[in-house]
Amino acid sequence: FGNQPLYLVMAASRWLAAWTLVTLGVTSKVPDGRPKAIDVTKPVLREPRVQDYWHFLRNYQEVPLKDFDQQTAPQVLRVSKLDDETFQQLVRDGVPFVVDDCTEGFRDGAISDFECKDFADRWPSGNMRAEYTPGQYHIYLKDPDWYTKVHPQRKNAEHMAGSRKIAGPYIWHVKDEEPLKTKRSVQKHWRTPYFLEKSLANRMEANESFEFWFSLAGGGTFSHADSYCETTISMQFKGKKRWRIQAFPEIRHHFNATAFGDEQIYGGRQHVPWTPETEFTVGPGQCFVFPTGYLHETFVDPDSNDQQCYTASTYQFNHPRQVNLYRAFMSRFSMSHYGLGEPCLEKVESYATLLQETRRFLVAPDKEKMKAEAARVMKFIDSDGDGHFTNEELYNAFAKKNAKTRKEILGRGDFRYNWIKLLSPEQKDALTEEAMGVWVEDALQYHDVDRDKKVSLEELAYNFLHWNVIQSRSERLRSIRTRDANGWVQEALKIEKEYLERFFCENPQACPELEELERYGQHLSSSKKASKAAYRKIQSMMSGEEGDEVLTMVDRSSGNQEARRVSELRSEL
Repeated sequence: FGNQPLYLVMAASRWLAAWTLVTLGVTSKVPDGRPKAIDVTKPVLREPRVQDYWHFLRNYQEVPLKDFDQQTAPQVLRVSKLDDETFQQLVRDGVPFVVDDCTEGFRDGAISDFECKDFADRWPSGNMRAEYTPGQYHIYLKDPDWYTKVHPQRKNAEHMAGSRKIAGPYIWHVKDEEPLKTKRSVQKHWRTPYFLEKSLANRMEANESFEFWFSLAGGGTFSHADSYCETTISMQFKGKKRWRIQAFPEIRHHFNATAFGDEQIYGGRQHVPWTPETEFTVGPGQCFVFPTGYLHETFVDPDSNDQQCYTASTYQFNHPRQVNLYRAFMSRFSMSHYGLGEPCLEKVESYATLLQETRRFLVAPDKEKMKAEAARVMKFIDSDGDGHFTNEELYNAFAKKNAKTRKEILGRGDFRYNWIKLLSPEQKDALTEEAMGVWVEDALQYHDVDRDKKVSLEELAYNFLHWNVIQSRSERLRSIRTRDANGWVQEALKIEKEYLERFFCENPQACPELEELERYGQHLSSSKKASKAAYRKIQSMMSGEEGDEVLTMVDRSSGNQEARRVSELRSEL
């Protein structure tokens, strides 16, 4: 390992031990578990029901929040001794799951053993944020107040805490807000879960991206969707944390565009209500792995935790990608912060297009042109001429010896990670080969919508049209020239009606979703204030502003506090 940092050498030795655990342990297979096939005869903007996509929701029936019952709700998937094949498929499918033996094999000195006070004693100059606290002020770890005194801030009747105020957690962003010296010191105690150890990229990403969450009993988070484009792990070290989760809601048109930030889905403020599908508890040594878009709220319930400080860590990993999740729900993601402000769709573009020129998919949607494009690409990949391509044929065409496409995969496939400079030449070569294998299998599964481990011309043409529709729709909205709010809204309504009619409605003459949009359009036409608000909302999303930050307003004379959303304040200007 030469002159590499000590934590990288330690990570390598842990990898050998974890690899033994993975290969010798009893494996945990997914029960019946794949999403149902996508029907290529349906309009391309149609998305699957959650019951058809996630196995644990097969028999799920949505109920109003007031009728939610943890005892009768579906049970989230829980696994242990997780083998690599199962892990990779769960991630590609975007399945939320709990790993019950997440810290198995962690050696003495692991950060999972530290109490909150240990963090304060070891890294007193650490600077962290108090969530939901007026001013979002930063405090030092050395201040004992944060781990000894509960500071309840807000309550929301729709949160699982009910009438109780919850205390916002303290978040220590070691990954990007601390000096490198501090980060390297913490990494000496960091341990990566065994199911990530096989992948060099996952080991490195976990080591480089972690942050810590500290909560006293009574702490928690309000419902929200994270902004990450990758799968996230929340690893519980101390205490028990309750979770409620809900799949990212459907967004049928840009006038419903939203980021589902903190509390935004509560109280009927969005086009859909907060209707959690399940509730579960994650305890010490366990972790929750969840995909992009899954809404979640948490609570460190005083009824099941002593009055002390509890620790957890959150981080992301890169291999494999959530390609089946993105393919199934690309339309709604494209009209959320994931597509309008974050680079999430850019990160799957190489899979959707199979490295074809981006401009080919920005043109007006044309089924025949996309079929011809698919036929051209199929001819290039399908070496035996049977009308399908397999993993092996895809690898041979793009990743085996073709230096140009290998370079494209690394670039357009988003495999050039910030931490690559820390690797030795041998490790860089190993990472490149790992990336080639991941990209090929990811790309195959993205287009294999009938789940038969090969891609037909019909599947490829359908998926090319799907990407063409989503990209051209977004491009047309961004290209509206007028800055007049009402004029912009009217032009956008025409575009949205066209795309729903052509690519969503099975029968445009009897399409409730199209009728709903037309009624909403009439409302916007009759109200300049509503039209202006809709224009501002979509524009803020497109510019990368989520637009609904909650601020605590304090009356100077009375001292009374009130939580107000930025969007509400703007609408009053």
